[in-house]
Amino acid sequence: MHSKRQNQIIEETIKLIHTKGIQGLTIKNISQAIGLTEAAIYRHFKSKDDILSTMLDDFREKLDSKSQPILNSNLTALNKLKTMLNQLIEMFSSNPHIVSVIFSDEIFRNKKILSDKIINLIKQNDKYFKSIIEEGQETKEIRRDIITEELAVIIMGSFRMIVKNWQLDNQKYSLSERGNNFFDSLFKIISA
Repeated sequence: MHSKRQNQIIEETIKLIHTKGIQGLTIKNISQAIGLTEAAIYRHFKSKDDILSTMLDDFREKLDSKSQPILNSNLTALNKLKTMLNQLIEMFSSNPHIVSVIFSDEIFRNKKILSDKIINLIKQNDKYFKSIIEEGQETKEIRRDIITEELAVIIMGSFRMIVKNWQLDNQKYSLSERGNNFFDSLFKIISA
């Protein structure tokens, strides 16, 4: 659990990355945006990498806590898949700035700890999607002629592209509506 101030620092960090990119993310800029001294920021976090690391941990934990009930539900595999993707859409729609962080390769390129956290986040999602796909293949809801791993890549890669395009287009349209169109097409392709 973070303090109110730590949450404020994390939120401002996300906004700065969204508006100024990683180049604009400095402790000085964070402190100016919040109205604190740089020393005050350092009382809450050791470095900007520590802020980013905490932010990624928070996102992974939030995603996990929302995913587990879906994975353990009695929904059909296709409905689990749709619910999982809708959950991501809701998370991104309610906090569009996080997309700039989660989908930014430049932030994590030369930072092993941060890149490991992104890799773990991707692996976690991959595991969840593979689990749902395998369940759907066993119940004959989802095609069995395509390897589970490949279907997971198709789903996750396509979804990432939809979210990234939405971000690049300054969220001018409904991500939820675009997501529903994607689900309709996806289910036509993967349904048995």
